Amino acid sequence: MLPLLLLALQAAAPAPVAAPPSPAPAAPAAPAPWAVRERADAANGVLTTTTSVIARDGSSRLIVKCDRGTESIVSVQFITKQVLQTAADTGEFADKQVALRFNGGPAVADNWQFRGSAAFIAAATPVTTLTTGLAKAKTITVETTNSANFAFSATFDGPATDAPVRQVLTACGYTLGTVPPPPAPPAKK
Repeated sequence: MLPLLLLALQAAAPAPVAAPPSPAPAAPAAPAPWAVRERADAANGVLTTTTSVIARDGSSRLIVKCDRGTESIVSVQFITKQVLQTAADTGEFADKQVALRFNGGPAVADNWQFRGSAAFIAAATPVTTLTTGLAKAKTITVETTNSANFAFSATFDGPATDAPVRQVLTACGYTLGTVPPPPAPPAKK
């Protein structure tokens, strides 16, 4: 009889509570908007200075970048989570138009180079126009089309001051608002 009583008591007792699952590891923190970062690539001797911001909806990143190697190149880049352009059968990517609007103003449009989900422009005159607008804007909207030719738009918050954009430009010898002179021709032998 005692074994039946013990079985009845065990059946009536609440089940032991399982330990709560351990929390998932924290996702890496998103970089602070418009923070300036520097890194060196020892393999090719290129020093890179960047500042960037993530779109309000998390869909993309807008970057101002300086690469210093044998020459200094400033570019404005736009990287998304979706494919913006696919390569042709030859493996080449066609340029296409990207427009930026600063504080809801008129579009500043130009043809950018594309590589899958990334677009960039590095020509001195448009980069000067874009970085001048970026440095002063409170709101930046980037407009283009995706690989299926549907409109794609992303909105970003501008920097609190022009300091991060100015710092990236200065790293490459540029001055905010001034188109740099063309590189000097190579010395004759």
